[in-house]
Formats: sequence, C-alpha cells, structure tokens
Amino acid sequence: MSDHRNYILEALAKARTRSSWNDRLSHWERPPSDNEEAQIQRAANAATALVSASPILTAEGVTIRPQGSYFNNTNVRLEADMDLRVQLPGIYVDYASSVDQAAAYSAEGYSATGRTFTEISTIVRDELAAKCRAKFGADKVSVGGKAVTVEGLSGSRADVDLVPAFHLHWIENNGLGGYHVTKGVAIIAANGAVTENFPDQHHTNGKAKRTRTAHRFKKIVRMAKRLNCELADNNETPKRLPSFLIECLIYCVEDVYFLQPDDDRYDRLLRVLRRARDLLLDPEWHTTATEINEIKFLFHVTQAWTLSDARTFIAAAIARLEA
Repeated sequence: MSDHRNYILEALAKARTRSSWNDRLSHWERPPSDNEEAQIQRAANAATALVSASPILTAEGVTIRPQGSYFNNTNVRLEADMDLRVQLPGIYVDYASSVDQAAAYSAEGYSATGRTFTEISTIVRDELAAKCRAKFGADKVSVGGKAVTVEGLSGSRADVDLVPAFHLHWIENNGLGGYHVTKGVAIIAANGAVTENFPDQHHTNGKAKRTRTAHRFKKIVRMAKRLNCELADNNETPKRLPSFLIECLIYCVEDVYFLQPDDDRYDRLLRVLRRARDLLLDPEWHTTATEINEIKFLFHVTQAWTLSDARTFIAAAIARLEA
C-alpha cells in the first residue's frame, strides 16, 4: 500500500502545473515554524547548560556559538536542527604560500601553548560525548571525527551538532612589508585533518545579499533545498547535494536574476537555476568561484563535493520544474 501511495505522490509531483508549483514554493520558501524554532532553541539551551556545567570545558575556556543554516536563516521546514560551534580560545595559524612563516609568527606575537590542537580537540570532544551521554542517553549520542551529535526528541527537542573549533588566523603579505590577517575558525578532526571556515564573513555576505535581492535570496535557497530533498527522495538524483553548496550556488547568481518585475516564484526559481547552470558550464567561472564567505574556492579538491555533483543537481532541478 505504501509503495502505491509513493508512486501516486511521485506522479503528482512530476505533473505539477505552474499554479501548483507556486503553491508548493510558497510553502517551501518559509523558515521553520514557531514550533520547530522552539525545538531548536531548546536544543541550544540544553547544550549550553551542559557545557557550562562541565569543569573540564569551563577550564578550556569554551563558549557556545551558533553556526550553519539556522544561524544564517536558510534552514527549511521539517528539518529543524542546530549546529553549535564549541569555540576554543586557541589560535590556529595558517599562511599563504608566499609568506615567510617564521617571520610572520614572530611579528604577529604568537606563542605555543605546549599542547597540540589535536590533543585539545580530543579532550573537548570526549568530554562533550560523556556529558551528552549522561544527560540524554548513550543511544542518543554519536561521535564523529569532527562533531558530537545528539539526536532530538520528536516534538520536543531538535537534533544538535556540537563542533569544537579554534580561532583561525589566515596570514598573507600586505604588500607593505607587513601582514594581513583574515579571521575564521579551524576545526581539527580526530585524525588531525584541518577544516578552515569563515562563518562570520558568510553570515555578513548572506545578509547583504538578502537585502540587495528584496529579501528573495534566502527564500530561493530554501526552495532549492527542498527541491534537492524531493529529487533525492524520488531517486531523480543519486544523492542529496550538501545544503551548504546549494546556498553557495544560489548566492553566486547575480542579483539582477532575483529582481525581474512581475514574475512569480516559479519563474524566479527557474531563472536563478538556469543562471547557475550557465555559470557551472563556464570554466573561467567555476575555477575561480568562491563560497559565500568570498574567501574559499567553491570547487577544490579539499571540498566534500565536486563540480559534477553540482551540475547533476541543477540539471535535475531544472528538468523537474520544466516537466
């Protein structure tokens, strides 16, 4: 019976009219409901209280910072979760290839703490896992290479990811004999691998894009994220594209594509996706494109996605809308 029902739902989804698409997109563009927001906030409050009650985490100088789609107001309904950065006070320093590292390290006044970043991250992750298991139950807690994840309670508390991170200072020559420092965060995985992110720049640039596009940018992002889920659930794409990548692809589309007069949601989403398709086919663009932070390259061997992944999703999304 369920297979027959899924077949009918899939057929109806593929056969949507413009009117039904606009009705659907009107729902998809909305942020989480008040009830979901409350669940997310309860998860954040519980995690913050847990950290505050740990002498080990307090001694490490940990603070809790929001990040991810909830922080950037691009999360979608029915997928309420919370990413929290467990911010450590240490500074991880990285350098552009042209920088004399020893000279920059000395000039900027850095000093070693006697412990490695991997050691500190391991202590913090282990303590987070122990406290979460004691509070929420071992069956609700999983530990990955980077994050501790606490499963939510249906109708009560959202999922939460706790990610230990250090401050990042990215050092470049300033052309005047000194150095320019770009600040971000560095996540040190259990195996020592380093992930460098720039969440403050992402947040600032996303807000500015929202203003420039008459508040349409984040609505389009939510529509595209929900379409991504639907395509994967119906096996029209091999997997869900990372939500972060979808947000970046929509951000890269020029503002004018969001601001055409007298269009509707359907036309607007289709126009933005078609422009994203054209950009992805342009070698000059995709070799230099950056994330929303406008610092990291969007397509790089270190990313968790490929150019082919992005092209596959955009093509499937356009085909679904045009069917």
